[in-house]
Amino acid sequence: MSAPTLVLCAAGGPLEAAASGGKGLELTRIEDAAGTHHMVAQLRELLGARRPACLVLPRPDSEHEGERALAMAAAAALARLAELEVRAGSPSAPPESSTALLGAFRKLAQQRARSHGLPTSSAVLSSWNKCADLAANLEAIRAQTLPFESVVVVDNASHDGSIEMVRRDFPEVLLVVMPHSQYGACETFNIGFACARSEFVAILDDDIVMPPAWLERSTRRLVAEPATTAIVSTQVIEPGMPESYRTSKSVNEERYMSTFRGCASLARHAAIAKAGYYDERLFIYGNERDLTCRLLNLGFRVLQYPGVSVFHKTPFGIKLGKRSLYYHARNAFLSMLKYAPLSDLLRLPFLALFQVLLRGERKEAEGSVRDAVGTIGIGRSVRETPGAWWVLVKASASILYNIPYCWKRRQPCTHEDFELPLK
Repeated sequence: MSAPTLVLCAAGGPLEAAASGGKGLELTRIEDAAGTHHMVAQLRELLGARRPACLVLPRPDSEHEGERALAMAAAAALARLAELEVRAGSPSAPPESSTALLGAFRKLAQQRARSHGLPTSSAVLSSWNKCADLAANLEAIRAQTLPFESVVVVDNASHDGSIEMVRRDFPEVLLVVMPHSQYGACETFNIGFACARSEFVAILDDDIVMPPAWLERSTRRLVAEPATTAIVSTQVIEPGMPESYRTSKSVNEERYMSTFRGCASLARHAAIAKAGYYDERLFIYGNERDLTCRLLNLGFRVLQYPGVSVFHKTPFGIKLGKRSLYYHARNAFLSMLKYAPLSDLLRLPFLALFQVLLRGERKEAEGSVRDAVGTIGIGRSVRETPGAWWVLVKASASILYNIPYCWKRRQPCTHEDFELPLK
């Protein structure tokens, strides 16, 4: 039978100490709250099963990070549960309505952020036919300990209920619906960037789930960098990712990079705008490295930041299939036609053959590929995709066709962070 009052507390937080031993209270400790993915779903399941008469939560303006994370995740979970009595910060606090909790907690978290001088951020997502994944993503966005000032979803004419779901369940989201589904991710993201008005922009895939502290930690890390750091690229965990890769020091160490993970990065809006956002000619894939080359040419840098991670539901490595193989192969060369120094450009076809296409899966799993994650599994894709060699022929033809376009925009990158898309 459920306790009359359930206290959710972060391990080691002030609420745990204050509520311990209280009569009629049952404490449920949430371990490592700030680093837990899917926390909103887990809390909704817990509360649905327990159905307490009264719920006590930490305050979202607590100085304990775990308490802030738990508070915002619980508020997001309660937004889709039946109303119950909630007390914030202490069992003796005045009762509040769970239906109004999310808005109240968001205001408290924003006040705390302003008092700490943290800049505002907009979340930008491009989505197509991933209704359930998008809903989980938006719930995690709601649960951020540092709230987003705005959330922009550019939907590529989904037909799986995504549009209706966002309008019904997430009215705070600025939803842009494209007239048809033939737009590339580069163009839809650019529309989202243009809609954002904040100093920072979170570049997010629709099928990721962030822990509650993702934005706060990423913001603090970017603020600590010089103004020339344009992007912090956070750690990504994916299904099928080998443990040796996930724990590889060379992959996960903090360092400046020649690209970023487009599924979960935080950028200075002015910097990516100055660089011209994504090149829409690329359509999809490889656009992050292309943008990074322009940022490097402008004197900016990109930082790999392993201090916080997201869960990305897309399996590890290159997505199998003709479309993915075509754009990965084509776009790597289009970008290098624009930005690789001539000596590197001349070597690139041979290096791509021996260091990418013929690279063994065991070597990839060991973490030898640090930044060029779009090349992981490309050898397997060539072997297992029907008609793969014909796909590569068509990609080569498109490269030749686009030589004038690329040469017109050619600006060889000599920045120390520049690397070919090989390792």
